[in-house]
Amino acid sequence: MATKNTLEKTKAKVVDENSLVEIELFRDNKDYKDNVFVAVNGESCVIARGKKVKIKKKFADIIALSMKQDVKTARLMESTSDEFFAQAAARNI
Repeated sequence: MATKNTLEKTKAKVVDENSLVEIELFRDNKDYKDNVFVAVNGESCVIARGKKVKIKKKFADIIALSMKQDVKTARLMESTSDEFFAQAAARNI
């Protein structure tokens, strides 16, 4: 059985996740022009780009994690590409 302290922590976490935060997603007229769909545990929202909007913190956290992963992916692609070209040059290909 959960203790009173554990229940209070869980309630506080839920309240925190549902608190509103303001964000503005980058917008251009090419790759980043469409709205962004975000879903967390069956709850979803669509976020407009290029406008300051208030969304639940849990959605902002997912966007932040996604952006962080995009940076890691780009770095890995760059290093793999550099390694490929270095090996190709070493083999005169």
